[in-house]
Amino acid sequence: MFDSQTQNGALRLLKAVPIAHLAREGRWSLDSPRSYLVPVLLWFTAGQGRLGVGDALCGYTAHNAIYLPANTLHACEICGRTQGTALFLGSDHDLPAPDGPMHLRLTALQDHSEINLLVEGFRRDSAEGGPLIDEILHHRAALITLWLLRQSLSQRTPNLIAAPDMDGRAEAAAPHDAPESDI
Repeated sequence: MFDSQTQNGALRLLKAVPIAHLAREGRWSLDSPRSYLVPVLLWFTAGQGRLGVGDALCGYTAHNAIYLPANTLHACEICGRTQGTALFLGSDHDLPAPDGPMHLRLTALQDHSEINLLVEGFRRDSAEGGPLIDEILHHRAALITLWLLRQSLSQRTPNLIAAPDMDGRAEAAAPHDAPESDI
């Protein structure tokens, strides 16, 4: 689909894919790291599993949003009936996106509602198509990435996936006043 092995530019469109379909087709496991040529947002609405990025391994559950920039090597494992949506945010657009991977554990109902509305709008427009669909999906993707940036700057959601430091080790990139992350 959007694996780093796929070089076909026509396959790098803005697209929404159910997580269950992506996991089944991609044979997700922690032993099978992969990367995508485009940024991707994984929005989990049910279930649980584990995600590895670099040296960091973390768990995810319902109401977790994971943003992976293009070409981020990661491994993902789902347990049981995990549901959600993977949004492939395209490669031809200059979106205002976070610099590195993010893992948001959303606990506030308002945050759940906001991201659900954004993801559902993107998914619906992606499935329906129609006139100006590329522009519509581009702007929906921009709203989603701006929402992610706002959340990352907020003290309410400090759980960022660790980025490798100069020694190649992963260190958590949480704000100073934030509680410790399990990453």
